[in-house]
Amino acid sequence: MGKPDEYFPFELDHDPAVFGLVRAHRDGPFGRLHYLHSPDPSGGTVTVFLHGVANDWTTWTPILRVARKRGDDLGELLLVDLPGFGASENTKDHLDMGQVGDLVLDVAAELGYRSVRLAGHSMGGFLALDMAGRNPGVVTSVHLVAGAYFSVIRTVQNPWTSLVRRPRVAAAYFSQSALATLGPAGLRGMALLRRARLLPLTLRGFLAYPWRANRTFLDRLTVGMRPRSFLLAAQNGADYRPEVRWRRIRCPLVAVFGVKDKLVPVADMVDLRRVCEHAETHLLDSCAHFPHVEMPERTYAFLFGGTAR
Repeated sequence: MGKPDEYFPFELDHDPAVFGLVRAHRDGPFGRLHYLHSPDPSGGTVTVFLHGVANDWTTWTPILRVARKRGDDLGELLLVDLPGFGASENTKDHLDMGQVGDLVLDVAAELGYRSVRLAGHSMGGFLALDMAGRNPGVVTSVHLVAGAYFSVIRTVQNPWTSLVRRPRVAAAYFSQSALATLGPAGLRGMALLRRARLLPLTLRGFLAYPWRANRTFLDRLTVGMRPRSFLLAAQNGADYRPEVRWRRIRCPLVAVFGVKDKLVPVADMVDLRRVCEHAETHLLDSCAHFPHVEMPERTYAFLFGGTAR
């Protein structure tokens, strides 16, 4: 199948005012946290968007553009730069997922919200699932994009076994780990590839059609690399048991996967349905690891088509 016409239709937006959002900061256990929210919160439920590694809040702007284009109301919004990513700090030597989830819920509660629905991509999806398992009375629904991390968790726990059983996942994970281990040298290499317009060479399996990625996505990916934060985030998988923790989830759960995703493969969708039998899952042929950016209209329809308010 060739590249669909609707592939990568939107640039990423960097101005929160475009979506009627305001910036805010607060001090927390990891340092200064940056987030954006709807002004004059009215309480009730807020939709919280959680980004993945090497991203920040802007990765969700194509989904927000689709909602505006359709005239849908997603309700009040909260978009968080997770600790160590985007404009948020991480002054600690760890990135404990339980603490991060509690921090996000604290921000929502401080704004006056009594409950949250969670939208998470990749690492943010992993976080959303963990939050839903820990906080059944607060999380009303979960909306995932490439966010069921079974294969990544297994790779972290058994790297050599994964090289044999899940070579594509292992290769994708270890390529990120190698880049993170290089630290500043790796970042300089990424910046050099971006200036030479060769960065898409590194994105096969993360994007279905890497050479069709637009400027703002590639720019944001380059500046969003946080080697230390990636390594700290990966430590959460060392002793994590998704089969136990995610089986506690009872709220509605919808998940979108990309057929060409080498980091979160179709096998993870099967595992999610096994552990969370009520999960509604969707597979997009012309997407890899970033369906919400690659094909935001179709992704939005699956994630929120029947739940916009």
